[in-house]
Amino acid sequence: MFLFTTPQTRETQPANPVVSAIRDGAAKTGAGFDYLLKTAQRESSLEPDAKAKTSSATGLFQFIEQTWLSMVKQEGPKQGLSSYADAISETGGGRLTVADPAAREKILELRKDPQVAAVMAGALTQKNREQLTGALGRQPHAGELYMAHVLGARGASDLIHAAASDPSRSAAKDFPDAAAANRGIFFDKTGRARSAQEVYGVLAASHANTQLAATTASGQAVTAQGTSAGQGSDKPAEIAAALSPGRAKGLIGLFSTEGSRAPVSQAVANLWTTPRAGGTRTAALDAAERYFPRQTKSDATATAPTASDAAAANASASSASAAKAVGAPLPPARPVELTQPMAAAQERPAGRARRAPLDLSSFMIQRSGT
Repeated sequence: MFLFTTPQTRETQPANPVVSAIRDGAAKTGAGFDYLLKTAQRESSLEPDAKAKTSSATGLFQFIEQTWLSMVKQEGPKQGLSSYADAISETGGGRLTVADPAAREKILELRKDPQVAAVMAGALTQKNREQLTGALGRQPHAGELYMAHVLGARGASDLIHAAASDPSRSAAKDFPDAAAANRGIFFDKTGRARSAQEVYGVLAASHANTQLAATTASGQAVTAQGTSAGQGSDKPAEIAAALSPGRAKGLIGLFSTEGSRAPVSQAVANLWTTPRAGGTRTAALDAAERYFPRQTKSDATATAPTASDAAAANASASSASAAKAVGAPLPPARPVELTQPMAAAQERPAGRARRAPLDLSSFMIQRSGT
């Protein structure tokens, strides 16, 4: 019943406030909701007050203190946090500090606010994306953008180049601080240090097939500035990539036994394939492979050819080669009992006489006036 319709839900589930906050943050910054949601799931399992044991990372997106102070300083005035942004100052060495300890504590506690954290995560995503695009000379995909969330934009760029130029190099040697805080990424279960290529694969796989930017009503991905961002999205899922222009566009599982790769038979494959210009689709010539046999030997002998049939046969003799190619499988021959009742009665064995219709008049009640 629900193959082509969506059933109505009987009970409306309340919206998850954390997911709603992430959706709002994506809409305000132009970052992809899918990307932000997957990042929050991986970083904190959607727990707003999550706290890392190996670093100062806190909140939905596990912002460390310096990164959070930097984002509040840059984005705070745009989000109504001007007072907090003004309280943050930069030292001569480039480190951000807050003179008032109470104000510092309040600013860092904002990492546990889903609304604020989602907006800052979206703004950081767009910032990292711009920096990686300049460093790589192309749009980064979602996995590479997540590397920037973990290692920073410069660290992600170094890891990407290392994975391409020296894939067997130990990534923990180049990122000792990140390796100490994220041992599950830089080391395997046996404690062996992963190579740059392996770390790249681990981080990229976590955000495979994730959309980076927000989408418009037409489905085109756009950034916060409204420019097209189609190049930044990941490749389509495998099942979608397998549908080439000559393949069927829907109901694949109805006609296929191996996902979206193989048809049930050659006849179905011929129907799926777009013929070349001037060509026709040809059904399987072997009767055993056809779903609908055109004519059997008994069908050919059951009917006697008439004068009109002979004339039609002579007229079609010149096009015998063209008859081999058909547009679609033909239906089975009509049963002899329906086409020639008298001939069928003659062929019926004498011992099995045809039964007369059942007389139901004795069961009918005669009513007056009817």
